[in-house]
Amino acid sequence: MQSYTECIPCFVRQAYDALRQVTQDDETLVHRTLQRVMREAAEFPLSCSPPAMAQTTHRIIREETGHPDPYAAIKAESTRIALELAKEARELIAAAIDPFKMALRFSIAGNIMDFALMANWDRLELGSFIETTRLQPLDDGDVEKLRSAVKQARTILFLGDNAGEAVFDQLLIEQLGGADVCYAVKGGPIINDATLEDALAAGLDHVAELVENGSDAPGTILDDCTDAFRRRFDEADLVVAKGQANYETLSTCTRPLFFLTRVKCPVIARDIGEPVGSWIVKEHRVERPRSESPKSKRPKGIVS
Repeated sequence: MQSYTECIPCFVRQAYDALRQVTQDDETLVHRTLQRVMREAAEFPLSCSPPAMAQTTHRIIREETGHPDPYAAIKAESTRIALELAKEARELIAAAIDPFKMALRFSIAGNIMDFALMANWDRLELGSFIETTRLQPLDDGDVEKLRSAVKQARTILFLGDNAGEAVFDQLLIEQLGGADVCYAVKGGPIINDATLEDALAAGLDHVAELVENGSDAPGTILDDCTDAFRRRFDEADLVVAKGQANYETLSTCTRPLFFLTRVKCPVIARDIGEPVGSWIVKEHRVERPRSESPKSKRPKGIVS
């Protein structure tokens, strides 16, 4: 999807938030970096997706601050807390009448947790997260479309989103049957998106093959990914894309896939046709048929 003028203040706010992860008192550094970001935002073509500007923004921040991963501490803490929550979530999934649907709820729930604030959550709030997720309604028709696609797939490419959230993706992957699952992470740090290190910390190498997409952009900008990753994307029987950034970058792609996310802003709400706050399981269809080719089993583990 394209960007809109409403996105521009978000670019600047996100840059400010990232800078505050690195420094609380170097106002000269913050001011200089924001000036560069605003100059880039002023020239940014709205025909490009918001994650393209986010990529540029965070490259500037890493260059100006010399910090390779401003969100490293938040990512580590989010994974720790998510692993704690996952223990109860896994029990609920195992006891559910429909474990697949319950695991799907938790995977989407992971997309909405603001881990930057998690350090201030008390036990009651953590319990509320579990209970809210357990009862969250999903469109039954969309869930059944995804379930059917999973049953027919021999290879599944799962496009991850944030660190911490990846823990809950593992709960869903455990319900995907006998398909070979490849879990894709970013090729370099970008905001709090999961990298290979984050996926390993979440334990995803136990349930899926891990692969880096070669890009340091949020979502999946295919032109910025490696040739090897693009081949996987084209050849997978099923692609599951987590989070808003994957929707922003892949909503116009020319292959079928499924989006799993929560709608968090009015721009996405208008584009996707659902109100802010909705939990989305959305099938993306294209008219152009995709040629089929034989698939081979791949071992679980890590692939760079």
